[in-house]
Amino acid sequence: MLTGNLEYLISSLPNLSFSNSEAVQHEVKTLFQKYASSTEASGDLVSILNDEASKYLSARDVQSFQDIQLHVIRQVQFQNSHIQVVSELSKFMYQLKSELKAFRLAQKSEESLGKTNYELLGELPENPLKAEEYLLDMQWQKLDALSIGHYASLSALVLYKLKLDLLSRWWQFDAEKGFEVFQQSLNVA
Repeated sequence: MLTGNLEYLISSLPNLSFSNSEAVQHEVKTLFQKYASSTEASGDLVSILNDEASKYLSARDVQSFQDIQLHVIRQVQFQNSHIQVVSELSKFMYQLKSELKAFRLAQKSEESLGKTNYELLGELPENPLKAEEYLLDMQWQKLDALSIGHYASLSALVLYKLKLDLLSRWWQFDAEKGFEVFQQSLNVA
């Protein structure tokens, strides 16, 4: 169990890097499992972080911290968050998801002529797995940019959590399973 303040908590967390290597995954998961063994947290890395962080945050901040999740960050309540980095990321994610929606609709449309320029998307790979990794990398880069100047604060902890959430999602990708789902979707059509 950790003792100390928020600064100690943040400095004791494993370093996160945008990597899908088994060595990085093992290192991060092992360190988080050590936290979990001293608490009653589930095996989910983000849940373990939520439980550990709750020891150092005010009741209001605990609730805000636990509500922030990468898959819902683009919602309006986060765009208006009192935590500036959350608000900025939320607006970025909303714009990214909007561009992605427009891109996919344009791909389905037979009227789509020529290439449309998107502010954020750039050159999205055609391979679905590579496209998803490309989007995750864009999100990671935004999180990194927002991290500048935040080292031992609630903002730093929130950004860490979002990076961990992003990596957890990436680490669950299974190319073989994804291909099976893709083939099943073709059979349904």
